[in-house]
Amino acid sequence: MKQEAEERKAMEAERKKLEVEEGKYKTEIEKNSLLLEKETDVEKVRQLQLRIQELQTQLSSVEDKKEEIASLALGKAGYVYVISNIGSFGDGIFKIGMTRRLEPQQRIDELGSASVPFKFDVHAFIFSDDAVGLEYKLHKMLNQNRVNKVNLRKEFFKVDIEKIEHIVEDIDPTASFNKTILAQEYRQSIALSENQI
Repeated sequence: MKQEAEERKAMEAERKKLEVEEGKYKTEIEKNSLLLEKETDVEKVRQLQLRIQELQTQLSSVEDKKEEIASLALGKAGYVYVISNIGSFGDGIFKIGMTRRLEPQQRIDELGSASVPFKFDVHAFIFSDDAVGLEYKLHKMLNQNRVNKVNLRKEFFKVDIEKIEHIVEDIDPTASFNKTILAQEYRQSIALSENQI
């Protein structure tokens, strides 16, 4: 509940910030449009047209972010993530969870802060208007691969990375999936240990 309240507060702050940005872009577009109507110099007309086009692209980006925040605020939208941590859980163990955060990497960083010795590798962030439903669907499809078959709130699965990739591609062909398992801190720690021997 506390985390949810913090996320809502952060979303509201971000929404307000975006509204200010949106207002600035609209004002600039209007100002440049008025200048364009009065301008007769061909080169200046071209520059104003380019500037207006650039501002409209930036405005569109801000509007998209506002829509994403509105969607996230409704409660179901968010990101489903697929992460691994060889150093903490071993090879072939993946955590599949979801977050409503605007920046899903923040949740991963939080998970990897003090509770595990090494950082997580991120394999996918999948945005969905129904992230809760998508997470449930993935968990159901991988149910036989659960590490903890008693406590279903534990979202760890022993499964081949290719299987997860195929499931993700079937659900959302546009989602990017990273099969690389860097385990950078873990591998560096092993190398340092071997050098000490």
